[in-house]
Amino acid sequence: MDSTHHDSIEKSGGFWNAFALILGISLCVISLVAGGAFIYGGLKYSRVNGPQPVAANTPAAPASATAASAAPAPAASSGGIVIKPGADNPLTYDIKSFTVKAGEKIKVTFNNQSALPMPHNFILGKLGSKDRLMVAVAAMITDPNGMTKGYIPESPDIIVHTKLLNPGQSETLDFIAPVEKGDYPYLCSFPGHTMLMNGVMKVE
Repeated sequence: MDSTHHDSIEKSGGFWNAFALILGISLCVISLVAGGAFIYGGLKYSRVNGPQPVAANTPAAPASATAASAAPAPAASSGGIVIKPGADNPLTYDIKSFTVKAGEKIKVTFNNQSALPMPHNFILGKLGSKDRLMVAVAAMITDPNGMTKGYIPESPDIIVHTKLLNPGQSETLDFIAPVEKGDYPYLCSFPGHTMLMNGVMKVE
């Protein structure tokens, strides 16, 4: 084999060795960059989509919360019944019904803690008088003195009532429960409230 052919082989081998070295270095650099990007992307995804911390001061829901709607109507106690506008809907009462004993002395306080700047009242009607009271209340809308009268109709079906109370005001009614057992309606007579803002006092 002559020297020219030998030099050609050596040059060829040197080229391929250099190419393999450059290729290896390039692959290492690409692998490092890709690996770093993969790790960074994974950490970023985990921060955005992973479990979020729970505020330390978030109170846990009581175990009985889910059964609140199934609770029986509250009974009047020595402290009486306190009724307010509903928290979820301030055009309702927070207590839709309560129970008293026939002939007992009871106390009902209506506290207008409404989230909306609206006046409300509390009217307790006689047994079976709900429909008649609603008609009488509707007639008050056309009364030019309705606001002056607190939208309280002059009806023989009314047992007791509060005045028209602005937000932040309250009034307590002391009276003797009827001796006849049954359901006695109560409602707010301010225009537009009666259909939703009503409830029942149960006499047992």
